Amino acid sequence: MVNIKIVVEGGLHPNDNNSAAATYNNDEKFRESFHTLLSNIFPPSSFNLVIEPGASYTSAIKSFRQQLQNGNCILLIDLDCPKTEKATKLAELTLTAYTDHVFFMVQEMEAWILSQPGSIIKTYSENIVSTGNLEDDDVFKLIPEEIANPTYWLGIVLSRYFRYDKNGVTKKKKYGKLKDGPLLLAHLDMAGLIETFEDVKRLNTYLENN
Repeated sequence: MVNIKIVVEGGLHPNDNNSAAATYNNDEKFRESFHTLLSNIFPPSSFNLVIEPGASYTSAIKSFRQQLQNGNCILLIDLDCPKTEKATKLAELTLTAYTDHVFFMVQEMEAWILSQPGSIIKTYSENIVSTGNLEDDDVFKLIPEEIANPTYWLGIVLSRYFRYDKNGVTKKKKYGKLKDGPLLLAHLDMAGLIETFEDVKRLNTYLENN
């Protein structure tokens, strides 16, 4: 069995002002979601996946460098810029020496979600009322890797097409990275991400060969 540790930008840092239970629950949600996503391609029996939310990118990078010394570890962080600037970003973060172990979500994790509108519908189909045809929205006509600030656009999509009831009051759905991110990730199709995002394809190749 392959042991893989992935340090991911985002989530709660253990030293944040949150209860230990909240931190544990958040970590578990992300771990389970990534495990579900990778299980699309790799049999669960073939790998032992450990997800470590790294909070800020600086904390994630620090943790990644420490963990890499102890075994098979990779870093998964937002690029926050066009993919043509990956080399510049690696240099800026002093990660050039670790290129083979660093994978970017281009431009952010939320671009993965926007690349598969069907996953959004699946996530909220049972408990949120959809209004209009989400898949016809102009944002889905864009090339996913080229969407700037996809977190903002995902929030727009959710508020535009989904409603929920709170104490008898109908409200627009808002996007919360910690609350909604894991839910949406779990509904993504890994094969589709491999076809759409260069670094997801690289990640798949890495996992196949390690």
